[in-house]
Amino acid sequence: MNDREMIREIHRGKREYLNTIAEKYYDDIFRFCCYQTGNYQEAGDLTQETFLHFIRSVEHYRCQNLKGYLFTIARNVCVDYFRSCQRRQEKETDWKEAADCCQPEEKTMSIRTCQEEFLITVEQLTRQLPEMQREAMILYYGYGFRYREIARMTETGIATVKSRIRQGTEKLKKSLDRETCMERRSR
Repeated sequence: MNDREMIREIHRGKREYLNTIAEKYYDDIFRFCCYQTGNYQEAGDLTQETFLHFIRSVEHYRCQNLKGYLFTIARNVCVDYFRSCQRRQEKETDWKEAADCCQPEEKTMSIRTCQEEFLITVEQLTRQLPEMQREAMILYYGYGFRYREIARMTETGIATVKSRIRQGTEKLKKSLDRETCMERRSR
C-alpha cells in the first residue's frame, strides 16, 4: 500500500496505518535529526516529536509527498530545539553547562546499510559548512530530494537552495583540494 492510500485509510478512521508510516520513515527522520543535533538521545526525542506533530495534523494533511512533509516537520522541530537550547544557554550562569547543551556526542551506532554509510560521509564532509548549506546538501545528496522539495521544506526559494548547494559543494572542493595539496607536500 502506498503513502497516499495509507493517508486515505487514516482519514477514514483506520489509525493503525499511522504505525506503518512511522515504521517506514522512522530511520530517515532519526538520521536527519542526528545530523542536525549531533546527539543520538536528542535525535530520538526529536524524531518522536516529529511523528507526534504528524499524528496531530494528519487529518489536515493533503500534500503529495509524505516523506518531504515529514522532513519539513522534522526540520521545524529541530529549529525549535535549537531555539530552546539557545534560550537555555542565555539563562544559564554556568557557561560550561550551557555550552554542553547542544554539543555532539560520540557516535557509536553501527552502520547497517550503504545508504547509512553514504549519509554519514555526507554529514562528516559537510560538518564545517554553515548550517543552511549543510542542511540543503544533506537533503539533496544524502536523501535525494529535488530542489523544489527542499525549497518547500526550508521555506526558501529554489534559487536559494541551488545557491546553497553550489556554494557548499565549492567549499567542500576547496577543502578537499587543500587537504590533497597538504598530503602531497608532506610526502
